[in-house]
Amino acid sequence: MEWKGVLPAITTKFNVDLSVDYDFIGRHAKWLVESGCTGIVALGSLGEGATLDHEEKLEILKVIVDAVGSQVPVVATISGLSTRQCATLAKEALGLGCKGLMVLPAYVYKGDWREISAHFSTVFEATPLSCMLYNNPVAYTVDVLPEQLAELAGKHANLHAVKESSTDVRRVTAIKNILGGRMKILVGVDDVILEGIHAG
Repeated sequence: MEWKGVLPAITTKFNVDLSVDYDFIGRHAKWLVESGCTGIVALGSLGEGATLDHEEKLEILKVIVDAVGSQVPVVATISGLSTRQCATLAKEALGLGCKGLMVLPAYVYKGDWREISAHFSTVFEATPLSCMLYNNPVAYTVDVLPEQLAELAGKHANLHAVKESSTDVRRVTAIKNILGGRMKILVGVDDVILEGIHAG
């Protein structure tokens, strides 16, 4: 898949009884694509990825793939408490027709780089899907530095992009200096979107 354009990390709509409103999610995904979005990212942080049941996650992905998967790539956010849990979800996302993965560090436990890189590597290796690493140290307290990103890129041919959300726009330049055109860089923080686009 191509990591370019506007790929919104969509919210998850609930009914008043807190069940997932799958009908709305399908309609919302269609509206976003009709409005010019180049892909849909589901199950993200603001999409209640940390609180949804596993079966709810799978059904959301299925609904979105059915709604727009023939028009744009559907990207599954891969997050969880354990690496095994994340690798399992990645494989299931592939089976449901997702075209890419946005991969987060494991929730709660913050290890050293050896452990963090092992987590990312395991998820990247779980499927052949194109992957985007989500670097959001503000939310997850794990900061993948440009040199560490380059290390992972050297090991995993399917790591194609980074969603850079450190809030430091200089990271865009640093990643480009180290990786050149090897990695697509998407800006995930509204406050630095203009500067990020200017930086490339």
